[in-house]
Amino acid sequence: MFRPFTGFMMLTAIVMVPMSIVVYAHPNADNGMPFWVFGLMAIGLVAFAIGYSLFLDWFTPGAEDPFARYRRSDR
Repeated sequence: MFRPFTGFMMLTAIVMVPMSIVVYAHPNADNGMPFWVFGLMAIGLVAFAIGYSLFLDWFTPGAEDPFARYRRSDR
């Protein structure tokens, strides 16, 4: 149930990289946060999302897809 949130965390990490470049170019745009904080947040978000996905794959090996019955069977 948490996997869509981890996918959104990956998108957020992608947005953090250009944001850190903007904050580096305009230091008054960050309200006191250094530019490298945004890079660390991006690394942390990616690490958490990948780690959580690996944890779920380890915790539930071979789990069936509960929504398989709703998909078309011609695939």
